Order: sequence, then C-alpha cells, then structure tokens
Amino acid sequence: MDAIKNILLQEIDHINQQEGRDGKPRFNSEFARTHRYLCLAMFAGYFAVIAVMYPVPYLGLWSLIGFTAFVLFMFAMLLVEIKPVYRFEDIGVLDLRVCYNGEWYFTRALSAQAVAELLAEPTIGMALKARVQEILANKGEIDFYDVYDLAYGKKLHNPGTPVALVN
Repeated sequence: MDAIKNILLQEIDHINQQEGRDGKPRFNSEFARTHRYLCLAMFAGYFAVIAVMYPVPYLGLWSLIGFTAFVLFMFAMLLVEIKPVYRFEDIGVLDLRVCYNGEWYFTRALSAQAVAELLAEPTIGMALKARVQEILANKGEIDFYDVYDLAYGKKLHNPGTPVALVN
C-alpha cells in the first residue's frame, strides 16, 4: 500500500472512531427536540385527516388503523439516525452510494497532523507536495478529494503508471 493511501486510511479511521460512524441505526430524539413545531404540525395533520376519514362510510376501522400505523411508522423513522462509515473506496465515486454517504470527501478537510504526515513523507514526490502546499495557501485547508485527485487523478487515465512516477 502506498503512503498516501495509508495516511488517508488512518485519517478516515480516526474520523469514523471519533464520530461513532458504524453504519448502524440508532434512536435519536434530537429531531423531535429541534423540530418541535414540525412534529406538532404532523400530529395536527393526522387529526385533520382522521376528522375527514371518520364520517366517510366506506373508510372503516381498518383504514383508520392502517393510517395510524403509517403515521406512527413515519414518525419513528424520523427518530432513527444512521451515521454511515466513511471509506476510502467511496472517494470520487458518483453512484447510488452518494445518496447514503453523501459527498463527504469534498467537505471534510484533512487534519493538520495528516497534512504534516503527507508533507513529511519521503516517498511522496515534490510535485505533489508543492500542489498540496499551493492548495493550502489558496483554500486554507485541503480536502480528501483534493489529495485523492492529486495522487490518483492522473493514474486513472493510465492505470499502469505507479503512483511514485506520477508524483
């Protein structure tokens, strides 16, 4: 494994551990606390629909029970939170995984320690280090995708070229 990938993997593992990203669903009542009025509006809407359903003769008790179960299920889904695991393989991939993971690699900056490791690594070429420093000077930070694109972007067009030669 090359040094750049190793540094990025260590940084991703650190973020996953620090933020408790394991991809498992958890109960989180924060939605109900922060969006109090939305929850009240949902219940008001529920009672409004029940008021319309009640006098209609062809909507019986089973319709009422089914609608109530649906509303309770949807409200429960709003209280479930899933923190997806960040993976190196997801960087730069635009497919259905983006719907679940988001494009975190564009918005997450590398820590100062990871940047220092990149710049201090002797196996990384000087051209790549200069580009990293240039991005840092212009943006003030460097994202995962920036490093990925610098290290592997040219390699994508020429798969036989080792990363050391590209850098």
